[in-house]
Amino acid sequence: METLSFETLVDYLNGDLSEVDLTAVEKLLQANPAAQQELEEVRRTLASLQAYDLVEPAPSLLGRVQAAFRRKLGQRPDRAHREASLQFDSWSQPLPVGVRGIPQERQLLFHEGNYDLDLQVVNDRAANAYVMRGQLLGDSSPIQQELEGIALNLHNTTNGLERRSLTDHYGRFSFSDLDQGNYILMVELESYDMVIVLDSLSVTG
Repeated sequence: METLSFETLVDYLNGDLSEVDLTAVEKLLQANPAAQQELEEVRRTLASLQAYDLVEPAPSLLGRVQAAFRRKLGQRPDRAHREASLQFDSWSQPLPVGVRGIPQERQLLFHEGNYDLDLQVVNDRAANAYVMRGQLLGDSSPIQQELEGIALNLHNTTNGLERRSLTDHYGRFSFSDLDQGNYILMVELESYDMVIVLDSLSVTG
């Protein structure tokens, strides 16, 4: 066994391998740092799926997870990157008359090609952190039906933090316990990556 497939790594984490295969996998993991990294990628992917508490995932979900995993490992240089344009930011909207204080939520809307991405940034004061919630939207019904299981990569350019998530059946996703800073969100669509640039993860301008 020279390489480890996505399915083999999933079976390894779930304890579904035979004794012979288990021994072979553990031997390869001990000798191959790249395989150890692949295992951690699969572990994080499964953790993201469990966060959605899916009782019976759609048949297409595993395939999309596998495609995102293989694309991550291959680091395909031919992947196009398209930066989404900012359509709306509640920072630029004045507070209604009579409203005092600083709002604890910030709403943003981005657009690229056939997709819109609706983002909400919430200041969780109790945790002294930020929460990012969002939804990927297609401009037609066939696209909307294919929004489950799309991988998202969040990178904090200030401190190097990397986080991953997957969209649910409605294209929704979330990241919690985030520090204030500059972020880049990359949405791995079928033929290209949509890039969202956030100059500052905050709720105030």
